[in-house]
Amino acid sequence: MSFDVDAALNAMVPATPPPEVEAAISVAAQAYDELNATGQQLHFGETPSDGKLAVELQDLSGAPLSTISASEALRIAGGESVN
Repeated sequence: MSFDVDAALNAMVPATPPPEVEAAISVAAQAYDELNATGQQLHFGETPSDGKLAVELQDLSGAPLSTISASEALRIAGGESVN
């Protein structure tokens, strides 16, 4: 007897995201557009010393403007303005 991984995944994963996920994606896309309109973007990476999450606010050429916390990045992605 064989196990069909694709069939199992198709049975578990809905064809479209739930409405609350679609709404969250829409909010994040709007936040991205607003940041971009002000000449800014978020860059996610890791610190060289310990591999922990690092988030930079950058201009559109990639030059760093400031380092922000992960929680601040989530607030921005959730629609709050950059302080």
